Formats: sequence, structure tokens, C-alpha cells
Amino acid sequence: MATENYARYPLDPDGSIRHWLTCGPVTTPILDTLNRVIQQDGSPFGDGRRWVLNYWAWSGASKKVKRRVYGALPSFTWTPDAPPTLHAEGIGGKRWQYKTAEEDQVIDFSLFNFSPTLMQGWTFALVEADTVRTVRAELITIGPARLYVNGALVEHYADEFSYVEVQRIPVTLTLNAGLNEVYVQGDMLGWREARLAIGLRLLDAPALQICIPIGGIPAEQWHTAEDGLNNLLVKQFAFINLPGHIWLDDKAAAPFSFDAKIELPIPENVFAQLARVKRPQGSARLTLQPGERAELPILTEVTAGMSGMPGENSLGLTLSPADGTPLAIHREIWAGKNAFSRAPYGDYDSRRREALEHLAAMPYDIPAAMAALELGKVERVSSEAVALACHFMENRYDCADFYAIGLLALLYRFPHALKPEDRQRIETAFHNFKYWIDEPGLDAMCYFTENHQILFHVAAYLAGQRAPEQVFANSGWTGRQQMNRARGRIERWILTRLRGNFSEWDSNAYMTLDAFAMLALVDYADSPRLRDMGTALLHKIFFLLACQSYRGVHGSTHGRCYVTGLKSARVENTSSLGRIAWGMGIFNGETRATGLLALARNYRVPEVIQRIGADVISTVYTESRSREQFRPQFDMRGDEWDVRTITYKSPDVMLSAAVQHRAGEFGIQEHLWQATLSPEASVFTTYPGNSQEHGNARPNFWAGSVRLPHVEMWGRTVMCLYHVDPQVGLGFTHAYFPTQAFDEWRILGQWAFARVGEGYVALWGDSDLRLTERGRHAYQELRSTGAGEAWISYVGRKAGLFPGGFDEFCRAILQAKQPVGDRDSLAWQDPAHEELTMTCRWQAVSTVHGEAYRYPEVHYRNLYTLTPMDADIMTITHDGEALTLDLRNGGVL
Repeated sequence: MATENYARYPLDPDGSIRHWLTCGPVTTPILDTLNRVIQQDGSPFGDGRRWVLNYWAWSGASKKVKRRVYGALPSFTWTPDAPPTLHAEGIGGKRWQYKTAEEDQVIDFSLFNFSPTLMQGWTFALVEADTVRTVRAELITIGPARLYVNGALVEHYADEFSYVEVQRIPVTLTLNAGLNEVYVQGDMLGWREARLAIGLRLLDAPALQICIPIGGIPAEQWHTAEDGLNNLLVKQFAFINLPGHIWLDDKAAAPFSFDAKIELPIPENVFAQLARVKRPQGSARLTLQPGERAELPILTEVTAGMSGMPGENSLGLTLSPADGTPLAIHREIWAGKNAFSRAPYGDYDSRRREALEHLAAMPYDIPAAMAALELGKVERVSSEAVALACHFMENRYDCADFYAIGLLALLYRFPHALKPEDRQRIETAFHNFKYWIDEPGLDAMCYFTENHQILFHVAAYLAGQRAPEQVFANSGWTGRQQMNRARGRIERWILTRLRGNFSEWDSNAYMTLDAFAMLALVDYADSPRLRDMGTALLHKIFFLLACQSYRGVHGSTHGRCYVTGLKSARVENTSSLGRIAWGMGIFNGETRATGLLALARNYRVPEVIQRIGADVISTVYTESRSREQFRPQFDMRGDEWDVRTITYKSPDVMLSAAVQHRAGEFGIQEHLWQATLSPEASVFTTYPGNSQEHGNARPNFWAGSVRLPHVEMWGRTVMCLYHVDPQVGLGFTHAYFPTQAFDEWRILGQWAFARVGEGYVALWGDSDLRLTERGRHAYQELRSTGAGEAWISYVGRKAGLFPGGFDEFCRAILQAKQPVGDRDSLAWQDPAHEELTMTCRWQAVSTVHGEAYRYPEVHYRNLYTLTPMDADIMTITHDGEALTLDLRNGGVL
């Protein structure tokens, strides 16, 4: 250690250590331990039984089981040894890497675990003290954690597992004068999404310094390189108009030379075989003066590779110093070769053909292989595509039901397009598969969410239909028995959604999977009854999508969402469905529902719904209410979902909100309001749970809110109140405001304004608004300089409302009576309609014109339908055409 160089950092102003050497995540399968702790057969329901493995990890029952399983794991044997240095060999085959914590004060090791897994991570830093000190501190963790100081175990916390929110464990540290070796080690039991995050905060200790051993690298070189990287600005997620650019902050002290590399990353674990696919990359060495910009190496080959990969993909941008200093920053970006359509084009059949051509070029994917077979481009399905799908089913990985539906469609549609050994592997996988939670076996498959329920039920039915006399190995049921059991579940699920809509309402991620299940049912079920019911629900799904989309953007409020789909509609799973149905959207990596819709023989989006989706002229105001009972042994809860949404859609802008929805309660992935101007130009607010953007931290920085706001919407105004707790989440709210996506934008005091074409959006905060200008969210985030607990969004357009254009829109708002109030009550009046005075009240009845306002009791109401709550039918009309759905019995009248 005497000859070691150190990078030195002060403690963060909040006392947290932001700079660490890290090792992990190290993963270990734990199925054997689970089998000793949890009963594999019998009823899955009851205290500590196996249903817990398949439910949300935030539930008390899940936390209780995790403590039992954790206590049964093999003993932890690691102890601190010689202090590590940068890139030294670490634990479990990993090396020690340098990482920095963000505002959530932790190093995040999170993973998605397709099967039950022990996740472990380590951090190390040297804490330098000028004298012997006793320091109050907080060990920050999600689950069990250990803190070592100078080789001694100071704290082993194992009392509780959290889901996403950190736990802060008070500890007292004794530090020697000089360098003190500090390790934090964390554990997490993961099935599906799991957050492993650890950190340390030192309280009232400003004289301390953090030292990171960096081997033979001169400290001055290290810090100069790190400063240069931190001054680089990537101002957008999606790069649509190439070339795309990167900036060096005009406040940088010196020019900076760096290497930029862009490639399509391949996820870890089960998708590792995709690494064999040729993945082009772009690279460039760039030198920038302060304030200059340069072109990123987003090559045509890279965008083509991006558009030709199945799945929800984005590109990885790595920036590293040109002098070889082993530092890098990573950004997730998007760029592709496929065009996004904002206006209708072509006809339905030509767009289906276009979808098939798009899919047929994709590797290792069953629906894509079916498209290639349909077009005559291949005669056999590749063994690699079969292997990936079967691997999920054979190991009962989460999302195996997705692959099961794809394989069943293949067996029904192209039974002779398989090599004999591949066909046998598929048959064996279905013979041994677990089709529902009440069958024996422990696994991490998700059964309880809305989309997974129906996918499992349809898979069980169609697999049983293929082999009615076969006895399935796991359940002991014959195929016919399996069909009969699944039929009732399918009928109940469909009727519930016909009458009550979806609990995962208007999800741009999961509505596609609901459609996927229905398309398989309609094309391959022998039962006319099930086909009719599936057809009716598909009609409704496409009607909802048409009403809640703006020029190809599914820009509505969402019951569940992910970050990339919020930042760009080009990543939305629903986009390809709209592209086929009415010619707006993009063909992206979603292959499942897109493939079955393009291949469908028994289903076609009705002409009236095609025309509604293609209607870009009308101004449409949609009011809806989704309400139904959950079922305890299917949804794992027995209450109801009840969601009211409002959507204003014009030719130039859309505004959508879920109103009065569970204000103050714990949130996960709910996206409660959004203003939309284009595929990338969306504006919304959240109360972030942490600094991450991945789906293993729910809610995270942009998707969902750690505590839900009270939202109201009237006309073209959304009012949004938060109750922020400094100890919950990141302790602030913020707004997504992607400046590079706007044609024009302004920030004037408490107001921010944006324009795309002739559509406008304004955003007000409870204090002056500040644009983030550095870091991961540079020029994409607004924060209030005050409490940040009250927001207003207002949209307008040039036509009819503000004929003087954007200047008139901004001027009218600034000169109008300004909002008054706080987080409990906020009042404002529409600047274009001064008689429209609105007051939003936290967890109380709000008022319009001074009178208590209650939303209408309708299931769905807009220009195209008026369907009351609990109606037996839904009649959809447009331009002289009509379609009537039987909501009570299921079918088309």
C-alpha cells in the first residue's frame, strides 16, 4: 500500500461516500435452499407457502419468507483481506471496479433474476481522518448488509428486507488517524426484479477524505480525466435526426479528448447466446473545446443492427478518456433506421406485409421465424430460436409464458417447419411445464399480474388442446382436463376486462401482451365461444389504443410503464400494433403481438377502429373508468382496481391523466399524467424513488412515483399535488422536459414552455424552475427551487386558441392570474377561458367554478362512444360506421 496512488475526494455535502471500488453482483442459485424451506406441493396458498415467491417483493409475506430463506443459506465465510486496488481480482470471478453513487447515495448492483438467486455486492474505500475519531454513521441498504472497518465486523444487519426503498441503519464507527479500510457488503434474495444497493453516510464528519486506490495511475491524471468526463453532455435519449451530438460544457476548464463507442448491448444470463450475433459498433476519438460539440459515431450499421434485434433494446454509449485512464461513463441512448410514422399511410394488408418483412430479418426469435416462414424466406426454424424459447420453459424462468405462446403458435401454424430434434425438445418442454401456480414446484415465474394470468391460461388451453389424452407430467392432468380448467379461467378473465377494463390500464408495455394472448386464442382455439370472446376483447384493446394515442405515440397515462418507453415512443411495445392497424408508429423490437397480428387469419382490426385510430383531425376528449374486483388466488389480492382517466387529444397536442388515484399511497410503475407533442417531446412529473432508470428499481428516477400524487384534469389543464417526505425516495419531485425534442422552449420564472409545430405545453412549479445542466439528465430535467409539491400543466395550439402562435400562448399565461396555493390546495384559471376556475385539493373533493366537481359515472365516453358504467354493450361509431361489443357475454353483436 505504501507505493499506491490514491484518488482523493471529500465527503459529499450530505455526508455520503460517493466514490468506491466495487465488486459484484456475484450471483448464486438458491433453488436447493428454497426446496428445504418452502413446501413444493400441496396448496400454494397460506402463510409462508409458495405463492409468496411469485408475488411482489414489497409484500410483508415476501419479506417474511426472505428472512426464512436467508437464515437457511450456507454460512457466509468471506472476510476482509489485503485491501483491493483498481481492477484487482475480486470475489466470484469479478474484478474491483470504480463507481460513483448518485443522489440516492448507494452503489446499485440490481439485476433481473429469471430464477431464484442470491445476489451479493461489495464496496471498498479508504477513509482518511486527521485524528482518532468516533463518527456517527448510517449503513444504507435494501436487505442484509455487513460493515467492516479496519478488518473488524462493525455491523451485520439482517432484520428486514426492503423492496426498493433503502433502509438506514445507525452505526457508530471508530476511525484511526490516517487511512481506515472500509468495506460494505450487501445481500439480496432475488426472484424477478430485485434491487441490491448499498452505501454509507458519515454524519457530522466534514474533515474526512475518501481515498480510492488506483494503482500506478498518477492522481492528477485521474482527476483531470474524471473532470473531463463529467463535463461531457449528452442532452437526449433518442437520436432521430442524425448526426447526433455530444457537447463539452462551456464551463469546463480545458479542452478534453475522449473516445466514444456506441454498440448494441446484450443482456446478461439467459440471453448470452445473442452475443454471437454480429453487433456493429461505431467509435471515434474526439477533442472538444469548452462549449463545442462533436458528432457521435452513430453509424448506419449500428442503427440497422438496433432495428434488427428482437426485444426492448437501446444502445450503449461509452465515453472514456483518450489518454487511457481507466475511467468511463455510460449512457443509454436510442437510434434506429426504421422510420416513425406520425400520419396514416398505406392500407392494412400492405402494413401487415411490411411488418412481416421487418420481423423476418430478426435472429433467434420464434415470431420472427414464423414471419420468415410465411414469406418463404426460410423452410426451417433455426435451432437457436427454439433453444432460447425452450430454455425458458425448461427452467421455468420468469416470462416463460411469453415463449410458450410463441412456440404454440409455431406448432399450430407451421408444424412441419421444425427439425425432428427441435420438435421433440418443444414437445418435452410442454409436457413438463408448470401451467399455473397451484401445480407443484418452486420457481420465480410471475403468475399474478394481469398479462401473465391470461398468457398462462391460454398456454394451458392450447397445449391441452393439442394433446387431449396426454397426461402432463407436472400437474398429472390430461390435456382435456387442462383445457376444461383453463377455459373457465379464460372466460372469466376476458369478461372482467370487457366490463371493467384493465388494472394495468393503457400500459404501453403490457397491453401488447394482453393482445398477444388474445391473438393466439382467436387463431388457434377450437372453441367458437373462446374465439368470439377473444375477438371482442381485441376490438376493445385496439379501440382503447386508438383513443389513447397521439400520432403514433401511446402518450396516455399508464398503469405500468418503463423509462425508455416514456422517453421515446419508438420504444413502446404498443407502437407496432398501431402501425399495422392505422399506419402510425414504428416497427421496433416487439415481435410477439406484432407477429401474430401480421400473421392472423381469424382476426382483423375492424374498419371503424382503423378509421378512429387514423383520425388526426378531430379534437377528442375521452373520459373513462376502469373498475373491477381482484381475485385473491389469481391477483393475490381481494380488493378492487378503480381508475378514472381523462385524455384531451387534438391534431397538435395531447394531455392525459389518471385523476384522484390513490394519492399519498406507495407507487410502483404508475404514470399518472403526461403531455405529448411528439414521439420524444413529452412532459410529466414524478416523485423519484431512487437515481436508477432500470426496471429492477420500481419506482425509479422517471417511471412511477414513490408516493403517488393527487391529480386532477379539467379541459386542457392538469393539476398535480405531492406530499414529499425528505426521508422517502429522493425527497423531491421533478419534471421530464427534454429540450432537444422541442422546436422551441423557454424557462421564465415558475413557468416552462415548449413548442413542437403548432402544439404547445406549459408547466408551472411552486417556485422558480431550474433546468439541470450537468450529469445524466442534462437538459432533460426541471426541478423546482422550492418545495416542488405543486405542479400545473396546460396545453394549447395555434388553431382556434392562440392564433398569434407560441408567443401569444406564453404571453397569455404569464399575464393571466397566476396559480395560488400549496401542496394541500391549488387554484388556477384557464387563461383562454377565464370563467374556468379550478381548485385542486389534496385527498379531497376539488372544485370547478367554485362548485364541488365529480367526474361522470361512465365506463367510456368520447366522440365515438357513450358507454355507462356496468353497461351490457359498447357501441363504437365513426363516420357512419358502427361496431357493437357484447360486454356481458363476450362477443360482437
